Amino acid sequence: MTDTDNRQNDQAFVMDAVTRVVDGDVEAFAVIVHAYQRLVAAELSRRLPAQDIQEVAQDVFVRAFRALPTYRHAAPFHIWLLRITRYAAMDFWRRKYRRRTQLLGDLDEAGLRRVEQIQQQQVAEQETDAAAREAAREWLAAALARLAPDDRAIITLVELEEHSMEEAARRLGCGVSAAKVRAFRARRRLHAVLTELRQQKHR
Repeated sequence: MTDTDNRQNDQAFVMDAVTRVVDGDVEAFAVIVHAYQRLVAAELSRRLPAQDIQEVAQDVFVRAFRALPTYRHAAPFHIWLLRITRYAAMDFWRRKYRRRTQLLGDLDEAGLRRVEQIQQQQVAEQETDAAAREAAREWLAAALARLAPDDRAIITLVELEEHSMEEAARRLGCGVSAAKVRAFRARRRLHAVLTELRQQKHR
């Protein structure tokens, strides 16, 4: 079975759960949450502070549950859910902005200057963190490029896309035990490549 077949089967499974929820089977919504919780979290991670992702993700699925009867299959379900996710993120910032405006209205001039200094410091820290993350991504991309295709595939599935070992095995067409062995060996080779790249940089 190809990856396309797997995706189609997964989509059919989710659509069946959508139908069951609309028909009154509330417990079937857990299937939808399980299928898309990583997608929602990934989308929110690009829009929100890390500490707020879980709370807003819960809000996303509450909204999706309430809106399921309006889903008309005009677009793929994940596109529909991502639209709800983006609206939830925007509402988060609207609420945060309103609270911030109310708080700033109670501050004197010295307090406002202190808030501005803190914000500038936070921006600088975020820029530093972003630069560090970008450097790490470049290192990882360079290391992955040196791995064999099989090693690169298992690392991508398990480490980068965070699939379970069972799911990785299914996608790779092997048993779970074989996938675990492949992942162990691939991690070891990746570590060796990263070590070599660091040594080359410091020569």
